[in-house]
Amino acid sequence: MNSICGFMSGVSNVDTPAHRGAGNVLGVTFLFARKVDVVFCNKSNGCKRPFEEGKKNLQLTTGFCDHTKNVCRRGRQTTLEIMMLARGVVVALIVGIVSVSANLDTVERPIQIVQLVPTDDAQVLSLVHLYETGILDFWRAPTKVGATVDVMVDQRQKAQLEAFALENGISTVKTLVTDLEQMITDQESDANWRAKAIKMLHGSGRSRDALEAGMDDFGLSMADYHPYGDIVAWMGRIAARMPTQARVFSIGRTVEGREINGLKIGNPVGDSSKRIIWIDGGIHAREWTAVHTTVYFIYKIINKLQRREADLLKVLDSVELVVIPVLNPDGYEFTRTEPRNALVRMWRKSRSNDRCATDRNGKQTCCKGVDLNRNFDYRWAETGTSFHPCSEIYHGAGAFSEPETRNVRDAILNSDLTGRIDAYVTLHAYSQLWIYPYSNKKQSYPADIADLKKVAARAVNAIGKLFGTRYMHGTGPEIIYAYTGGSSDWAKEKAGIKYSYTIELRPSYYSWNGFVLDKSQLIPTARETYDGIWVVLDTVAREARGEVDPVPVVAPTPARPTTTPRPLAPGECRDVESTSSMSKQCAKSCGLC
Repeated sequence: MNSICGFMSGVSNVDTPAHRGAGNVLGVTFLFARKVDVVFCNKSNGCKRPFEEGKKNLQLTTGFCDHTKNVCRRGRQTTLEIMMLARGVVVALIVGIVSVSANLDTVERPIQIVQLVPTDDAQVLSLVHLYETGILDFWRAPTKVGATVDVMVDQRQKAQLEAFALENGISTVKTLVTDLEQMITDQESDANWRAKAIKMLHGSGRSRDALEAGMDDFGLSMADYHPYGDIVAWMGRIAARMPTQARVFSIGRTVEGREINGLKIGNPVGDSSKRIIWIDGGIHAREWTAVHTTVYFIYKIINKLQRREADLLKVLDSVELVVIPVLNPDGYEFTRTEPRNALVRMWRKSRSNDRCATDRNGKQTCCKGVDLNRNFDYRWAETGTSFHPCSEIYHGAGAFSEPETRNVRDAILNSDLTGRIDAYVTLHAYSQLWIYPYSNKKQSYPADIADLKKVAARAVNAIGKLFGTRYMHGTGPEIIYAYTGGSSDWAKEKAGIKYSYTIELRPSYYSWNGFVLDKSQLIPTARETYDGIWVVLDTVAREARGEVDPVPVVAPTPARPTTTPRPLAPGECRDVESTSSMSKQCAKSCGLC
């Protein structure tokens, strides 16, 4: 059987019969508006490009066959860089796995989290093809040899995934969570939270968390998650009590008609001469921690403003804050309808109308929703996205095809905020990462990357000071995976916003329960994130005042030894170029990850 590899450096936008290809994935043929080129690897012909009449604007570099693994290779390029471009191609070994996204009645409980570990490039490639079809819900995407891959499955999918792993020689397959719905109940239910809170308070002798002593919550507890309507009403109460410093606003409506509301905070609010810092959360429905942390940021800022704290007043002399806690209120509210049903609680996308894919027999499979953080006009549909409408990373029918993303675009490019935004910060969960542009591929940076890195490093350091939480910083492909169509990359490249960041909150990348954060961690997570974002606020305010960072005095770098490095001892890290690369090379032995 031939292996298929794609080495694609250009993609055609022409929608002709020659380009409207059929990709056979998981036993289903889906019709794509774009077609990627493929290279066939066999022992007689090597790697060759198939002839397709009418193809335009495609440049393909053929490689050579590694017959030990029956895959195509090109020079020393990593398999990840190749495979993230090879979408929509035939992968003969991926067969039979079914999606439950289109029909929740087919679920065979218990729902579990299964972990796989690829041990060679061919296994990574097979997992990436499976990931990009969207048939399964990957909590941790495949990235490289030896990196764990976590997948949410019901019992039928689990059996099929195990068969897939066996077929591809993936021997490390284990169950991390035996019953996800029970774990959700244990971590998020009111009964369990109250029991933990009572135990904590009796054990500590405190009436409430010391971090929050004397704070005004305006009628919304910071120790819990809340419905969208309660969050909107809470922002209204803040604005009513502090009308000269806080104002509720809307950037538009969702597909289901909800207003996407936020809060502007200034001293006074509405001064058009001041610079803007934009902060949002909740673009992915299941990431409740991001919503909570954004709400907490408002709470913390408002309390500092009530107390007339000098550091905040100095920032607000030149800066106004724009905070939108939930960019995807339709999806967020859907996850709250049945929070103990894992397939509802773990919904990621928006709630847009059904879109359909057609199989080889003419049967349609239809699913709701779009991954809004793949729908922005930054290299849309290139990498780390899916054409499959049932995929968790489905990028939509086109860039800005969704009202939610268009609302963000218009608020930034065509409103009273236009031309004034100096920082864009979007909150996600999970992995403890501070990500700066660009995330389409490695070594893809904006011209002012040194400034972005410097602020990111300071922010990560500030986060770690409070509780010792360790964050990594870098671009997406440097520290997690490549993807396109994200809001922060678009904000940097298309909107020209200088400081643009995606923050992935607790827990760490190595955790397997990331979307289900115990409520006891909500305030600590939000509090340390506030410290990190404060670095961005302070930076923008100082630059608005015309202040310049002092040039640090750097000691001369000692000459490196010319001898062959000795092997690393346990607990030791060799000097590397950056903290992010050190964390990857020494993740298990150093305290820098």
